[in-house]
Amino acid sequence: MIEFFSHYRAKTIYVLLLLALTLPSRLTRIDAAVNIDEPWWVISSSNFYYAVAHRDFADTYFEYHPGVTNMWVISTAMLAYFPEYRGFGQGFFDQRKPFFEEFLRENGRETIELVRYARIIQAGVLAVFAVAAFLLLSLIVGENLAFLSIALATISPFFLGHSRLLNMETMGAMFVLVSLLGFFLHRRQNRLIHLLISGAAFGLAQLNKSTSVALLGAIGLMLLLSLFEKNKKPFKTKLLSAITTFGMWFGAAALVYFILWPGMWVDPARMLREVYGNAFSYAFQGARLDVTEELDPASFSLVARWDGILLYLRYWLSGTTFITWLGVILALVFLFTKEKERLPALIRSLVGYLSLLGVLFILMFGVAQGRNHAHYIMNAFVCLDVVAGIGWGSAVAWAASRWTGFSNPFAPVAASVVLILAQIGFGLPYAPYYFTYRNPLAKEAATLGYGEGLAEAAEYLSQKPDAQEITAYVYNGMGTFSWYFPGETIVLKRANILNDDFVTITDELRESDYLVLYPITRAKHPETGKMLSEFEGVVEPEKTIYINGLEYIQIYRVADIPESVYQALLAKRAP
Repeated sequence: MIEFFSHYRAKTIYVLLLLALTLPSRLTRIDAAVNIDEPWWVISSSNFYYAVAHRDFADTYFEYHPGVTNMWVISTAMLAYFPEYRGFGQGFFDQRKPFFEEFLRENGRETIELVRYARIIQAGVLAVFAVAAFLLLSLIVGENLAFLSIALATISPFFLGHSRLLNMETMGAMFVLVSLLGFFLHRRQNRLIHLLISGAAFGLAQLNKSTSVALLGAIGLMLLLSLFEKNKKPFKTKLLSAITTFGMWFGAAALVYFILWPGMWVDPARMLREVYGNAFSYAFQGARLDVTEELDPASFSLVARWDGILLYLRYWLSGTTFITWLGVILALVFLFTKEKERLPALIRSLVGYLSLLGVLFILMFGVAQGRNHAHYIMNAFVCLDVVAGIGWGSAVAWAASRWTGFSNPFAPVAASVVLILAQIGFGLPYAPYYFTYRNPLAKEAATLGYGEGLAEAAEYLSQKPDAQEITAYVYNGMGTFSWYFPGETIVLKRANILNDDFVTITDELRESDYLVLYPITRAKHPETGKMLSEFEGVVEPEKTIYINGLEYIQIYRVADIPESVYQALLAKRAP
């Protein structure tokens, strides 16, 4: 009895430590920035809330991701912050227009407050799944190693930065991790609860983002290898067991998918067609079905795109710390060298599956067409951070077997404290924009120009007298700037620059009091140079905002812009 309570007391202490380590960093300055994707999902989620409240279940599909978990989080925030939203009869808002935030302000609400509520709820969801991942992992590698591994993953700068934003990547990565760990445990202990947890987590992962389908590669390999295990069972029995196991696992996933998505209640065929048809069309043909018009399997190209694979490898290398780099190397040493005998076979197997899953996500996005963003491989970041934790823990155990100084019972604890503090230390200089972390050996960060800094520009203009009367013309300013600014925001649309629509640009500029440009995106969006080049060296910005030593934002007073700039812009207009 004493051992029972002692065992669970240790787990409880580790759970509390994990929460104390991760929650404050997700809740401090929670409204510091809005990323460029959040306005879409905040408005979509409000439409989702409105549709569910009015039992219009067929209209709960908005994007092929499908982002349902994200929409439930924000809908719950709406229920807490502005429950009356469902009763005004306003219908659905266009995700690309500012009418939603205007509607909230007319009714005494601010969108950024809704975002705060939603981020708090998301932090709770992430905390629950971090604890679940720890508890499952502890059954495989022990509490000490599980705590270190989950801690390194959840406080890594790249993960932490994105977990403070309303995007799908961090929740999706935790769903996938819990699903993998649950299935791995089921294969070893044959407990139904682990299989059901794994299936339910995969269902959530699919509701979150359809690309979590890559998990099927690792799950399929586990089942395939189970057919060749050396035991007395005939092959037919093992095959039937594998099929049954997959059926129950997939059934749990499908049940969660169905229950949590109201659209599945009324038109499941359309929901599935829209989600998976568009997802595969985008991956292999670079656009949605409404653009490609049909899904032609014969035109699919799975030729290895080494440039894409190398791009995502660079993303991973630049977005991870030396703690992760060295930990992964140590894990591989214990996996493939003669030292592997020091690592139990069960843990070696888990490291292999975690590494495989990370590689699968890199390969999947590397060969797919479409947009290329580092956060798409968040699953790879998380899996390899967990591998790094196992690598470091194994190294400490190896050192304890060779040197008496490391054999002290407190040595693993001290090592964990040092590693966790170092992981935190790498990210702290980038607060609150942790996702812009750049490994010192990398040329540039994996993520830049994701909306960070625009809130600072809004704060600067908000301090001016009569700020509510000011009109600001802002590049990518919807949500990222407008949710913080009390005056009027006119969005300088990237599409207008791409299309050389400088007539519209100059007209909107003349209507404004201030111009806010975002030169940090120049490398990824070179077309912005068409506009930036006409200002730089001609008119001095009233304010320039730097982040981590990089020039992020230029703020110009429109009254200071000479007529020659307008003429130069109009000279570039499309014929």
